[in-house]
Amino acid sequence: MTPEELARLIALLRRSGTDLHDVEVKAAGGGLPKSVRDTLSALSNDRGGTVILGLDEASGFRPAAGFDAARIRDALASACNDDLHPPVRSEIEIVPFEDALVVIAEVGELDPRFKPCYVAARGEYNGSFTRGGDGDRRLTDFEIHLLHTNRGQPDDDRQPVPGATPADLDETEVQLLLARVRQRQPRAFADLGSQQALRRLNVLAEDSSNILRPTLGALLTLGVYPQQFFPQLNATLVVYPGTSNQDVPANGPRFLENRSFDGPVPIIVDEAVSAVLRNTSVRSFIDGSGRIDRYDYPAEVIREAIANALLHRDYSSYSRSTPVQITLYSDRLVIANPGGLFGAVTEDDLGGEGVTSTRNPVLARLLQDVRLPETGRMVCENRASGIPTMLRELRRAGSPLPEFHNRITRFKLLLPRHTLLDDETTAWIAELGQQNLTATQQLALAEMRSGRAVTNSSMRNLGLEAHRATAELADLVHRGIVVRVGERRHSRYLLAPREEQLALDLNSGVSDVEIVLRALTGGSELSRRDIEERTGLSYMKVLRALHKLEAAGQVHPTAPPRSPLRRYRSAH
Repeated sequence: MTPEELARLIALLRRSGTDLHDVEVKAAGGGLPKSVRDTLSALSNDRGGTVILGLDEASGFRPAAGFDAARIRDALASACNDDLHPPVRSEIEIVPFEDALVVIAEVGELDPRFKPCYVAARGEYNGSFTRGGDGDRRLTDFEIHLLHTNRGQPDDDRQPVPGATPADLDETEVQLLLARVRQRQPRAFADLGSQQALRRLNVLAEDSSNILRPTLGALLTLGVYPQQFFPQLNATLVVYPGTSNQDVPANGPRFLENRSFDGPVPIIVDEAVSAVLRNTSVRSFIDGSGRIDRYDYPAEVIREAIANALLHRDYSSYSRSTPVQITLYSDRLVIANPGGLFGAVTEDDLGGEGVTSTRNPVLARLLQDVRLPETGRMVCENRASGIPTMLRELRRAGSPLPEFHNRITRFKLLLPRHTLLDDETTAWIAELGQQNLTATQQLALAEMRSGRAVTNSSMRNLGLEAHRATAELADLVHRGIVVRVGERRHSRYLLAPREEQLALDLNSGVSDVEIVLRALTGGSELSRRDIEERTGLSYMKVLRALHKLEAAGQVHPTAPPRSPLRRYRSAH
């Protein structure tokens, strides 16, 4: 991390008044705090992040007294290597900041095959942490169980269901399934009897008493009423009139609709999509081919989102009491399912063509051959196409891209209702005074304005190649309107603090050297930090300008380079 990037990150921390979710700051004036080990575990088990040592949060993230950068760097490197299992691989460096030195560690997310990362002295179940708010939280037994299953392939969906019989399956759907697979894969199924074919498809399996029973995957796709055996393996919908469950109008209803959807997955998907659309508004447009009705959320997007949640959720005994939850607010649609992303897939991978990993392979296989009600269309027509389809439909409708929130025990998809580039946002972008912004850069700025961080991955989801996404984000940083947080693949981009953007407007067309020289007029003696605050320029820009002015004899320092008393004054 460069000094300039660090200065902008600290400006964000000062503005928020606390640590960020993936940025942990500690003073470490008396040595390396023991809690740093918890943080290293938490960041490794989460999405990675940044540890900054040498700043005191209580004093506004100012340099901490008694901080020994070299000693803390060595202690941190030792902790990463010796105190955690598996060892944490982080990039540790010493960076200058406000006439002092701080230690920065960039911690990457641990490969899912090796999670959880834990403090060795405490053991796996007491020493494994994740991030919660701006702090560290110990992982629950359920979370550790999910991380363990993530190392291999769960088989919950291929297990026979106690008490179920083949009569609990819809015979019509079973015959349609057999006809389809025999036509598509004749070598594997054409010469098999129905019972043998169903066993090969993992629709039927023997239990411990050698009794042939439907599997969980079969009940969920072909069952007449799966909730007879698993009452909560369904989906629920709650529609609120406002932007939260507490936003209730005076004398108004607490919610506009509250219901559950039972039956097999195809029935749940069909009924849930209809219910969501029924509770959203429709706008009509006229084009050359006639009238077009457009919902707040494209129907195809809702269908893919609900089907994905039911397909990829955790079906282990830990979470069979938790349904897929669909919540519709006045400004957003939220779909949440138990169980986070499975396998090596991360949030940054979502949307990439061909990216897939499912904890429920039997269910995924069957849903490719089971139709939605009253149509010939399959529930999942092509694995790995769900999220790319959603992104394509949202771009076509001019809607914001979805937000993905992944945690070990839950995955949540959020669809904003508004249009990204509305009149107010377009006017705000114009006020920035930036020329030649691309369409995707404007969309990225609109995302950041709404409070969401932008990554290289989210830029790719807007249709850019990876190298172009990197270039466009770097250009926004160079313009000074965006700040980068994190390094390399963990980088995310946020709007720069407003005072820095105001400085760009006030100093438009004026060189950094001239801006610094103006700040020193009138006989003022200012520290480098004073100049930064007065001009709004970054650490590196002030430093370069001062070097140039010193070399030209226009500015004189008042003390040696490393002195805390060093100030600058104009030579005139």
